Amino acid sequence: MPDSKRDKEEQYFAELELQHRRNLRHKLNQKREEAKKDKSAEPWWHRCPKCGGALVEKKIVDVVVDECPDCKGIYLDAGELEMLLDGAGSKGFLSKLSSSLFGKK
Repeated sequence: MPDSKRDKEEQYFAELELQHRRNLRHKLNQKREEAKKDKSAEPWWHRCPKCGGALVEKKIVDVVVDECPDCKGIYLDAGELEMLLDGAGSKGFLSKLSSSLFGKK
């Protein structure tokens, strides 16, 4: 019986963590869309700070980051690093990250 109670408790906290991540992801997506509307007319908007190439959005472990196809730089908006680090505790995070970055499985 204690195992069943413990399993339910772990499931409850896992669901809370998942909901927290979803809420954070939703807020970041809203901020991203607002920034697009506000800044999209600027000549520097969505440009690589290193080489000036146009950035493209790429999904890495459920986090949308900006990648420069020219110099291969990856740039994070506020809060995205925290989301990636929150995922570091899950099993296989580094393998998921490397497969997302380099297309390996």
